[in-house]
Amino acid sequence: MLAICAAVTAWLLLPQDLRYFGGSLFATTLFSSNIFFWLEAGYFDVAAERKPLLHTWSLAVEEQFYLLFPLFLLLVLRWLPRRLVAVTGCVTVASLLASEWVLRNSDSAAFYLAPFRAWELGLGACLALIAPHARHVSRHAEAFSWLGLALIAASVAAFSWQTPFPGLHALVPAVGAALVIWSGSGAGTHASRLLSARPLVFTGLISYSLYLWHWPLLVFARHFAIRELTAAERLGVLLVSVALAIASWRFIERPFRGRHGILSRRRLFQLATVTMACLCAVGLAGVARSGWPQRLDAQTRQLLAGAEDRNPRREACSFLDAQALRAGRACRIGRLDGRQPSFIVWGDSHADALMTAFDRLATERGQAGLYLGKIGCPPLLDVERVDSPFGCQAFNDAARELIAASPARRVILVARWSHFTSRPTVGQEERQRVVIADAESKQRDVGGNDAVLARGLERTLEFLGPRRVFVVSTVPEIGYPVPQTLAQVRRLGRDIDIRPTLDQYRQRQHAVESLLEDVRRSHAFTSLDPASGLCRTGRCQVESGGRPLYFDEHHLSVHGATAVAEALRPAFE
Repeated sequence: MLAICAAVTAWLLLPQDLRYFGGSLFATTLFSSNIFFWLEAGYFDVAAERKPLLHTWSLAVEEQFYLLFPLFLLLVLRWLPRRLVAVTGCVTVASLLASEWVLRNSDSAAFYLAPFRAWELGLGACLALIAPHARHVSRHAEAFSWLGLALIAASVAAFSWQTPFPGLHALVPAVGAALVIWSGSGAGTHASRLLSARPLVFTGLISYSLYLWHWPLLVFARHFAIRELTAAERLGVLLVSVALAIASWRFIERPFRGRHGILSRRRLFQLATVTMACLCAVGLAGVARSGWPQRLDAQTRQLLAGAEDRNPRREACSFLDAQALRAGRACRIGRLDGRQPSFIVWGDSHADALMTAFDRLATERGQAGLYLGKIGCPPLLDVERVDSPFGCQAFNDAARELIAASPARRVILVARWSHFTSRPTVGQEERQRVVIADAESKQRDVGGNDAVLARGLERTLEFLGPRRVFVVSTVPEIGYPVPQTLAQVRRLGRDIDIRPTLDQYRQRQHAVESLLEDVRRSHAFTSLDPASGLCRTGRCQVESGGRPLYFDEHHLSVHGATAVAEALRPAFE
């Protein structure tokens, strides 16, 4: 699977994706892809739908468990032989509690890292340790078996991308599976007879190969289609996955597995070592050669270069914390000749994307300004992001102190406002469980976002009352990684238009604009609309002069910030 994926990516993937694949190939070969994907996870991470080997994270977790758990057993059997079940149970519970705690602070760590997923495998280990002593499960085995199936079905039906996971929610399918196994270890139940049906048993036999093949095929199909797949296309990918799984099971798994395999254990390990070395070399070569961009023509490379056309001061200015602001490290924009700032830009990563435009407009007018931007944090007082540890409330508290002490009489608020509502993201973006909360929140999930956003804006505008306030509307969201999509469209010769219509953009922003209008009744501010510079023709432009206006799905590039500068000019007049 890895070898075939490497061959397909060399032909299909663009350099950035091929370079990323090289790193994941190296990590997957060494059973550490879960760590790789965790380290790469972040605000500007590549979307899940673009990672062919993303599914191998779970294989890495399993392998790490299988390597460490026997050592754990040996230690317990040596020092506490009569407490093996109790100690294993305690460690399993500790892993579960740690998973729930980490989930509240870093959902990517809770998802990818073995210590926080070990409890799921530990539950199976406890079952295995208890089972020999419980041959007579109970007369309630039938009920337990159907309860287990119901829990598994409930997790499939009720869980969505918005469900915090793993943590305590993962108990539902895990306990369901444990109950099915437990109830089937004694006398046969109706559920166990159902699961013993030949089609289901055969599905179990090919399940490992099916798991290996299904995700890369889906990712490659999306790369080739340059859009979301239709239901018929997804069904086609599934059928191909099943065919490949059957072939892999028949011609690779069965001949090589077990004591009667066609190779001796020594030969098998020698072959595996050589193969792993070759795959590691291929992966490292992809990283070292930056995905071989020389495969592409000059115009395609220029489109791809848009992915790097970002605010050059981002690292220095948009990743500061509260302590840095209080230490006087906030960035200055516009004239840097020591004059007092007359305006302040306060916002999230969309403020960062527009920073070069603000800087140029202020310089033209001979003005100096202060930039208070933090990636992932909307300018909302007393509001915290609870889905990830961005530290937004502390940062905005420090921003409040600086604004209160500043002579600046104009404040420009910038955010991807729609991102902090209860509505999901758009297009091919990776689904993100963005949750904001404040002291009045009765629910700490996406359903409470709209009310928190409204209260946060009210508090922020109340604080800014004596000043003139400008609110920059959300930049049109494209839903596709613009540079890569434009390059792939050109490379494959497709007729695909990813530009959203102005009506689509207005519909997407309707809830936020209505909220802003409600707030405007009690707090005066001036709206600045970047869409007026991007959507003049009825469609929102994504490219100009052969250069992308975005560096990803929704952040403007430096070139794009220049294109919307006129819409921002009223804040400097």
